[in-house]
Amino acid sequence: MSLIGATESIALVESCSHCGREIAPAVAPAFCCSGCETVYAALGSCGLGGFYAMRDEFGARATAAAASFDYAWLDTDEVLATHGFTPGSVALRLTGLHCAACVWLLERLPQAVPGTLRARVDFGAQVLHLQWDPARVSLSSIASFVHGLGYPVQLGAAEADRAAKLARRRTIWRLAVTGALAGNTMLAAFALYAGELSSMDDGFRRMFEILGLLFAIPAVTWGAWPFYAGAIAGLRMRVLHMDLPISLGIVAGFVASAWATIVGNGALYFDTVTMLVFLLLVGRHLQSWGQARVRTRSELMTALVPPLAERDEDGVWTKIPSDRLVQGDRIRVLAGGKFTADGEVLDGHSHADLSILTGESRPEAIGPGSQIFAGATNLSEAVELRVSRAGGASRVGQIVARLCAEDDRPAPIVRTADRLAGWFVAAVLLLAVIGGLWWWPRSPSTAFDVVISLLVVSCPCALGLATPMALTVARARAARAGLMLRSGAALESLARVKHLLVDKTGTLTEGRLEVVASSVDREVEPLVVALERRSRHPIARALAAWAAPTAGPTAELEGVRDVQEHPGLGLEGTVAGHRVRIGSAQWLGAADRDDVRLALARARTPVAVEVDGVVRGVLAVSDRVRPEARAVLERLRALGKSIEICSGDHPAVVAAVAEELGVAGRGGCTPEDKAARVAQWAPAAMIGDGINDALAMRRATVGIAVRGGAEAALSVAEVYLGRDDLDGIAELFEGAKRTQHVVLRNLGFSLIYNAVFAGLALAGFITPLVAAILMPISSLTVIGSSFASRTFGPARRAQDVRPGAQRFPLSTDLPDAMEALAATSRGA
Repeated sequence: MSLIGATESIALVESCSHCGREIAPAVAPAFCCSGCETVYAALGSCGLGGFYAMRDEFGARATAAAASFDYAWLDTDEVLATHGFTPGSVALRLTGLHCAACVWLLERLPQAVPGTLRARVDFGAQVLHLQWDPARVSLSSIASFVHGLGYPVQLGAAEADRAAKLARRRTIWRLAVTGALAGNTMLAAFALYAGELSSMDDGFRRMFEILGLLFAIPAVTWGAWPFYAGAIAGLRMRVLHMDLPISLGIVAGFVASAWATIVGNGALYFDTVTMLVFLLLVGRHLQSWGQARVRTRSELMTALVPPLAERDEDGVWTKIPSDRLVQGDRIRVLAGGKFTADGEVLDGHSHADLSILTGESRPEAIGPGSQIFAGATNLSEAVELRVSRAGGASRVGQIVARLCAEDDRPAPIVRTADRLAGWFVAAVLLLAVIGGLWWWPRSPSTAFDVVISLLVVSCPCALGLATPMALTVARARAARAGLMLRSGAALESLARVKHLLVDKTGTLTEGRLEVVASSVDREVEPLVVALERRSRHPIARALAAWAAPTAGPTAELEGVRDVQEHPGLGLEGTVAGHRVRIGSAQWLGAADRDDVRLALARARTPVAVEVDGVVRGVLAVSDRVRPEARAVLERLRALGKSIEICSGDHPAVVAAVAEELGVAGRGGCTPEDKAARVAQWAPAAMIGDGINDALAMRRATVGIAVRGGAEAALSVAEVYLGRDDLDGIAELFEGAKRTQHVVLRNLGFSLIYNAVFAGLALAGFITPLVAAILMPISSLTVIGSSFASRTFGPARRAQDVRPGAQRFPLSTDLPDAMEALAATSRGA
């Protein structure tokens, strides 16, 4: 009976005594792994076993406080719609982010809040991109939890700016007050040091000891609170935050000194601890300032929308930042300028280039009542418009938001660095225990310095920053160069790619096709233009432009129905009661016609026209190879890339272009053929039309769209070239290679730094104050390395042609050798 009673009194727990992770029932204390057991033992050996009780108490208070934060207004669909969001997906603006550890912590929200599907942090913009299941959890609950971790939440830019200003003001006050406290603590310490040399009276000595304690209390509690908040938030999320070793070092130093003051015996370290807190705050402030310079979203917006707008203020046109525009503002856009907001034209007539959004190269006429979008270019006359949506709510702003929000898969090397940083914190705590136990029998004061120095100098902030900082800076610079990447992970994928499959039409060629020969009956021409006007394909535009002068009234679009587009083959539909098919000669069974053979012999693309089941003629379409194409392909080959043209055009035409450019070529490829070829060559990149090559781009390691609008291209490709020259492709791969070198350099530096200075700290060669100086220097070095590296340069002007480049016109007649080739084909 007594045995049973004893058994029943044993406490069984079902969660780890350190991190709280669920485990099989076991006798307390129980742990999920040896790392947690080591940390638990380390805290107990340092006399900090009460930490867990304090953590649980704080966690309960924080949870209750979080519930009191009123974020119910975030659950209103109208509020989300006002800022351009929909239920289930939102971008929340935060204050309080200060290092890579904060990012790492918040991106683990799905593990802590059931119903949260995805959490990604844009550190430069201080934005948390969330996706959640409204049926399982409310947005207000997630926001309250995030607030409880120490990151107040805002939705609008104006509110976020005000909160950020208040946070900066609090940081400066904390820095100034802690500095003053550290200075006064050091003055008290100097008096004690001097008293040891001059036999100070015990009463005065006691007074200065108590003064040091009083000055240290606010510095160690209020001044060091950001470090404690990070450490406790990490423990609540069941991760080892980078602030945990720092917090332990500060607390251990203060507790040891306070106990020595109370008992009146022992060494005092109040001056060391307070100065340590001050230097750490200075380092964190400098680190946050350096990281805040990375503004991925701002860089992407600047690449599409001018930073300044002209607004009518009581009859005076005043230039203001475009992100300050609000609905109802009246703005003016001069000829040659870009529209800075979505809106309705009020005054003026002009033409606008909407190609950045739609891919349509032909200017669109606009006048009073016309709707226009931010990012479009005003081509002819000044116009005035009323703003309907601006900034992030505009159409182009939503494209950028999707760009940032879809960066949902960190590069593999980032995930590796994150895991390494987490293990590194546990290793530092273990080393601190070992170092303390080693030095304590020899010199307790040295043991204290060793433990604190090791905990501070070994903070893996630089390791956590090394990879994301390099990728973020490179991505921002790529945007300035006209190269938009849907995710930072694309840079690592680009560096791994060995094979390139390149589309021909509109990619290697100029995409300005023209009909140079025709055997089509004249009465068929109106049917051709009517049908082809329903397609945006470059060949369709060329055919519509050719037939337009003679099309007549029968080409009205109202007479066209049942239009079907067959990728890689052609177009069909009913026009004025006739079933019309226009496309490749093979598709229409016209490959043996003489006019088809003649077009191929002259490296022209034959397009057959069939009306009611009868082929009524063939059109020969020609294009020019881009002048810089050969030089760009040579630069890519110099990087070790193998290149193949993969086109749906006729094999003879593709072969002629491939021969001109000195690469392999494969013609007659359907979209499925391209996708299969990409899969066969993996890791491979597909470079081409963001729409026509969508299947191949999704199968490729990286899809690169060089034509079409940004909105459509970025829905299927990871990279979009927002410029009209192929040099961007070579710059993209060269920049990705340089970025990879920067990442490896940053990682190498951070690992060497931690190994060297951790060893020096264990050996007793580094004091806590020196450690406090070295810790932020390591992070600033990584930041400086990322900014100093020239990963991507500014965009080259489209009219700049590489010296020595030549044009290779395919629209002109080729030598007699091509006629011989045609004869050989006929013979075969």
